Amino acid sequence: MLQGLIAPVANLAGTFLKNRAEKVAAKHKLELNVLENKARLALAEHEANSEWEMAQLQDKDKILRWFSYTMFTAPIVITVISPEWGKQIFQNLEYAPSWVVEVWIAMNGAVWGLSSLKNIVPSVVGSIRKK
Repeated sequence: MLQGLIAPVANLAGTFLKNRAEKVAAKHKLELNVLENKARLALAEHEANSEWEMAQLQDKDKILRWFSYTMFTAPIVITVISPEWGKQIFQNLEYAPSWVVEVWIAMNGAVWGLSSLKNIVPSVVGSIRKK
């Protein structure tokens, strides 16, 4: 009987560890590919692709974008789940000074817009230089 309980738990743990190892190996392979591609691009400056490709592959701003998306989405989700709490959130937002709201919107615009532009601009500049 004890063996009947241990086998499924051991099987589940083995599957979890196998999946975890595959995920770590895939991340390591991506990092190696990024480094190899950076070396290739450094040796071949005549190619149009450059740093913006590497930044897109690495997705360095993912946590910051996730946080800002959560900040925008949370009041809506709360309103759907509990309309009373949602109403309080939006009523309290009216008490915030307009400059605070504007700065907050500008900061989120920078996270979503400018962080993407920093990856695209080098490609555009590189294309213009070639012409």
